[in-house]
Amino acid sequence: MIKSLIYNTLSVALFLVFFCLIQGCKTASEPNPEPPIVNKTVTVLPDKEVKVYFGASGNWAEQENPLNYSNWSYVRENADGYYANFISMWVCFYQNKGKAPLQSCIDMRKAFVKGGCFFETSMETSVNTGANGFNNDSTDRRSLGLLTSGGFKVDYTSLNYGVNADRVTLLKTYKGNRKCLCLSAPWNYGGNLISDVVTGNKQQRTNILTTDGMQTDGPLGFWFVNNKGMREGSYSCVKYVWKYNLEAAIMLAPFSADVVGYNAATDFLTISKQCVFGHEDNNAAPEIWTIWTYGSPAELTLLPESAVNDQGEVYALNTKTGVAYWLLKHLKTFPKISCKETGKVNNDVTVTLTNDSVVDVKLTKNVQYLLPITISNDNQPQIEITPVIRAVLNEAANDWIISFWVGTKDVTDKVIYNGGLNCIDAYRLTKNNRMTLTMQIKSRSTVESPAPLTINLQSMANISNTKNKQSFKMTINPL
Repeated sequence: MIKSLIYNTLSVALFLVFFCLIQGCKTASEPNPEPPIVNKTVTVLPDKEVKVYFGASGNWAEQENPLNYSNWSYVRENADGYYANFISMWVCFYQNKGKAPLQSCIDMRKAFVKGGCFFETSMETSVNTGANGFNNDSTDRRSLGLLTSGGFKVDYTSLNYGVNADRVTLLKTYKGNRKCLCLSAPWNYGGNLISDVVTGNKQQRTNILTTDGMQTDGPLGFWFVNNKGMREGSYSCVKYVWKYNLEAAIMLAPFSADVVGYNAATDFLTISKQCVFGHEDNNAAPEIWTIWTYGSPAELTLLPESAVNDQGEVYALNTKTGVAYWLLKHLKTFPKISCKETGKVNNDVTVTLTNDSVVDVKLTKNVQYLLPITISNDNQPQIEITPVIRAVLNEAANDWIISFWVGTKDVTDKVIYNGGLNCIDAYRLTKNNRMTLTMQIKSRSTVESPAPLTINLQSMANISNTKNKQSFKMTINPL
């Protein structure tokens, strides 16, 4: 009897232990609860439209000549205007003896389809004088008068070697109304304009605040070796003017500045790309890019802007207009967005591609599906692009669990809530570097009849060019 009691007791105990183990296993194997409905504030990027101004020193006649139009058709049609400084205006006034200065400006205006202009001048009158004349407020009036009489709309001016309030007023108001920026040398700020590591930084900040913002001088020889922290100094200049809601313009100039190892004849395009990427990757992409090819060697030609390879692909050349061609393509090219899989994926998922920009997904309730979306530069050689990707969801979003991934990185917050995924650094798109953005989608188990979900996957060409958007529309319908 004692044995029987012990046996029964042990049996009950073992049963209880076994039952508990089973219950523990069941608990451990149950799926994690669904994430709660998130009501976050959606940040929308401000509408920006980046501007590009192009000018080549010593090539006035080549640029204005209609016989050359076909060799730089993309640049002349898409650049916002002509970049002229006081030296190029001396060329027009003193050295271009083939025609009257006004007629030269009229012909140059015809070359630039959009008709804008960025005019740079200087407070220092002692440089580049003599045969070329002189430089002061009188010559500024002459230059602005020629440009505007020739049909240009002078959108911006910049002032080098200091700031004078009267000169700034002249540049902003003579023959029109425009903005005036302080021309700045980013290699002089010890890598950070915002600090006082260099004594003159405080005065430079004051100069900038006296104007409508900042334009950097841009010898790429200095960029190549990061002379005196030029790169970080340039980024800090952009961020400083943004702090005061002013505008930033970054110059690309092929000038070597006597730097050993840099050769504009082979490196202008490559180092220009590095400068552009550097500003983007450091969240300092400006509102304006200027290309002023001063100090360029004779072997760095003006034309053509592009060539065609053996595969029939058009690519940018290492010429003066070639850099402008690449920059405009980089800033204005939208990514190609496509769906990797279509048709009946399995018994629970069907993906239908209506056209190149509309996808319909039918999905069984409570089934999770990972939709792979390919984002590319459409196989363009040498045209690296840095788009922004943003998802806009309709009111049915709370019926679904949605997330976006790049590889193992969750980018949902950026794509949906924080303005968009900026494809900088490793996400930059090239012919050989596509991005797969995976959308993870599942209806909420607590919702009996989930409403059809519409996702408008917007693309913007660049973080500094967000005004225009293209759409890739996805609809999610429960089966």
